Order: sequence, then C-alpha cells, then structure tokens
Amino acid sequence: MFNLLAAEKIKLSQSKKLMIVIGIFLLLPIIQVVNTKVNVAYGKELVQVIDTVINGATGILMIDKNGLTILLVISAFISFFIGEEFQNGTIRNALSLGRSRMHYYLSKFATAAIVSLFGVIVLTAIGMISFSIAFGFGGVAEISNYVPYAIKTFSTLYLLILANVSIYVMISFQTKNSGVSLVWSFLYTIATGFLPNIFQQTEHFKHVSNWFTETFLFYYDFASPDGLATYPNMILVSIITILLSSTLGIILFNRTDIK
Repeated sequence: MFNLLAAEKIKLSQSKKLMIVIGIFLLLPIIQVVNTKVNVAYGKELVQVIDTVINGATGILMIDKNGLTILLVISAFISFFIGEEFQNGTIRNALSLGRSRMHYYLSKFATAAIVSLFGVIVLTAIGMISFSIAFGFGGVAEISNYVPYAIKTFSTLYLLILANVSIYVMISFQTKNSGVSLVWSFLYTIATGFLPNIFQQTEHFKHVSNWFTETFLFYYDFASPDGLATYPNMILVSIITILLSSTLGIILFNRTDIK
C-alpha cells in the first residue's frame, strides 16, 4: 500500500494536471475578491447569506462559495488521473507485481483525497488572506468563538467534498475511460446538485434531499445557527457515502476484467 502511494507521489510530482488544479484553486479566490471589490465600488452592499464570503473571517467558507467549481475541477482531475491508468495499460504493471486490487483502489482514493485536501486548503487560505486585505478580517455574525467554529466548519466542508471524491473514484474505476468518466461525473454532480431543490418542493420527498451531500454544499448557510446544528448530519451522510461508495467500488473493481 505504501509503495503504491510512493509511486503515486512520483507521478503527481511530474503531473501537469495537478498544477492546473492547484492553479485554479490559487487564482479563483483572487479573481473573486477583485470582482467583489469592483461591485462594492459601484455601490453593491455585501450580504453574507447571499455572497457567502464578505471578509477574511468568512473566508473559511470558500469551499461553500465555490462548491460546484471545486467538484467539477476535482472530478475532471480524478477522471484523467484514474482513466489514463486503464487507457495506457499502466494498471497492469501494478497488478502484475502482486498488488491487491483493494490496495490499488484505496491508493487512488487516498491520493485523490490528499490532492483535494491540499487544493481546498490553498483555496481557503488565499481566500481568507485576499478578503482580509480587501475588506478586513472582521468576524462571523452570531459566532463568538471563531477558531473552534473555523476548524469545525472547514473539516465538515472537506468531508462533504471527500464524499464526492469517493463517488468520482468509483465512477472512474467502472468506466475505465477518462472521457466517459468525465461525462458521468459531471452528470452526477449536476443531477445531485439540482435534484435536491426539486425534492425540497414536495412534502413526501423533502427529507430525501438530505442524503445528498450537495444539498448541504449548495443550499445550507454554514454561518447560521441552523446550519451549525446540521453539522452532525452532514458528517454522518458524508461518512456513509464514503463507506458505501468505496465498498461498492472495490467489490465491482475486483470483478472487473483488466484487458
């Protein structure tokens, strides 16, 4: 397992795809703070519920503000990162050396998780710094103890992202093709992002939407008491999603013919 992770580290150190992902996460908050500054200069009043990030303190919510973008970028990275192993036939090299399929699968998931974590840390850090420079650090309304709030919020948001990472890894291992995986991952992201809003309009299916991690990312306010009260549910749904998708992915991968 550790040998597989070491091999992934070497591949990533030479990966242009990783540089593109980090570049996007690096530039995105800078572009957003410039755009926000221009809008304020033209008389727009920033409202946290609508704009999500309005100062350095609320910069901890950069993952929430950019949820869809993060998921699409990460899904594209994973699609090519795993799909190319099948298309180039390099997956056979690892398996022929006696590496178990479960370890191989978990090494890919672990690598995708680490890349995602590093990416959102960069996004959040640059967001907090740039918004602090432009609008001051300030605070978060109704939050008195900021540091515990920030740690809990970032951890919860990352878990929601990680749950989707596990889905993308499962899709990539089943499609075995970068392009096909990219299409299915995008469709999954868009569908689970907008279907919950439809379910919210019906009485009988309203609670079904709370089993989609995107419901929390796209429709909940992480700076409100109601949002904070939902953190345990967010964590539970994320962990269940990770366990189910990873287990299913490993089982299906073990039954897959590698040509």
